[in-house]
Amino acid sequence: MKNLLLSAIRPLFLLTFLAAALPACRTDAEAVCEYKCECEGCSAIQLDDCYRHTDNEAFESDRRGCLDYWDELQACEYDTGRCGGANWSTSCKNEKERWDNCRK
Repeated sequence: MKNLLLSAIRPLFLLTFLAAALPACRTDAEAVCEYKCECEGCSAIQLDDCYRHTDNEAFESDRRGCLDYWDELQACEYDTGRCGGANWSTSCKNEKERWDNCRK
């Protein structure tokens, strides 16, 4: 009986261990922070500040019922972001306006 129980638990333990070892998926907002930082140059502290700022904006957007617009803006920035020299830019004027208008 003990061997049967151990053989049933072992695969669950292994699955749990493997899942914990996988890297967390990053969000579009986190990726945008990283790409912008690579482009413009920033310290680890500035990158962490960007992460915190985007988390706060996502939380505030959710609180105001604007999370869909926030997600659309982040997806747009991820898809269209480009580095020109040391300047980060995107093509997300419409998405930014919709998000800004929702938060008013």
